[in-house]
Amino acid sequence: MRTAALTAAAGLLAASTSFAAATEITGSVWFPDTHPLTSHGYLAWAEAVAAASGGDLTVRVFTGESILPAGAHLSGLRDGIVDMTYHAGTYTPSDLPEDNVLAILGIGLQDAVIVASAVTDFYMNDPEMQAMFERHGIVFLGGYATPPYILMCTSRVETLDDIRGKRIRMPGAIHAEWASRVGAVAVSVPSTEMFTGLERGQLDCAANAANDLKSRSLWDVAKHVTTFDLGSYFAGWLHVANADSWRGLSDSQRRVILDTLNDTLIDTMVQYNALSAEALAEAPDHGVSIVAPAADLQAALDSFVADEVPVIAASTGRDRLGLADPEGLIARFEETMAKWQAIYAEVDMDDPDAMKAALRANLFGNIPADYGL
Repeated sequence: MRTAALTAAAGLLAASTSFAAATEITGSVWFPDTHPLTSHGYLAWAEAVAAASGGDLTVRVFTGESILPAGAHLSGLRDGIVDMTYHAGTYTPSDLPEDNVLAILGIGLQDAVIVASAVTDFYMNDPEMQAMFERHGIVFLGGYATPPYILMCTSRVETLDDIRGKRIRMPGAIHAEWASRVGAVAVSVPSTEMFTGLERGQLDCAANAANDLKSRSLWDVAKHVTTFDLGSYFAGWLHVANADSWRGLSDSQRRVILDTLNDTLIDTMVQYNALSAEALAEAPDHGVSIVAPAADLQAALDSFVADEVPVIAASTGRDRLGLADPEGLIARFEETMAKWQAIYAEVDMDDPDAMKAALRANLFGNIPADYGL
């Protein structure tokens, strides 16, 4: 295994794309340490890897933008700057067209555990998705999904009239399209810039999961929350490895990663949901008012999701992203979603161990030894 090191003068990781001479691999996630995709998805997972491997394999995690800016977590992975990353797929749509078509459907999906499981299954097993990763020389290992996105605003947004003209940080093109339908102005900025945008008046609202009220202190600048279910965001991945790095691991080390990622996926989603609920519960203590969307605002979203989202996803895939059969891609993904809805319908969703067992029995336990090789 290779030894990862930081070049002191430049502050950059000196890394080849092989693990052949070291037991340490490197990962980068640009969220702060308090974010569940970091705290559970990477930091707690790194501890699990070390324990499960008996110290034979360790993960050195870089958080925030200490080694890669937010938008460079695909290119940096591809170039071998780090061995594994989180990446928001909507940041690089031309590189990940299949992923971006499916991400459009997220506006109509809510349950983070079901969505993350279905995404991971589909991305690991669908030939078209696997071909997308192979084009970049990377190996998909695990997905994620957010709790429902809500609106965090500097003024009250409850009705259609309230939202008109509002400048809203939106996570993707489909949310931007909906914003235009209701007379709002979508602003495309990384989630790392939400606080500054709200503080300086460049944004009126930010659409993101509720945990960011606390983990990013948005409740200091956004004093009005609308519990408007804008669906789940799952574009990109939580864990993808550089292909050369993955192939340089031993069979047992790859198995450790897959086994620990099974439990990490569930733990991360459970914690993500819990932190979002916790932040909403604590928000009034920070002077934040919480309102539900009025009937006219909710109806505008519901009709958009039911009538327009599938059409927009297919046309985006074909006309803008150049896919030959986006309808087939969407249909196969929806079949996988239905599969996991059925699986979890038989599981106690208040029992993380039961969810882990279901995920292992139906996905991670069945991954062949030569996956990604």
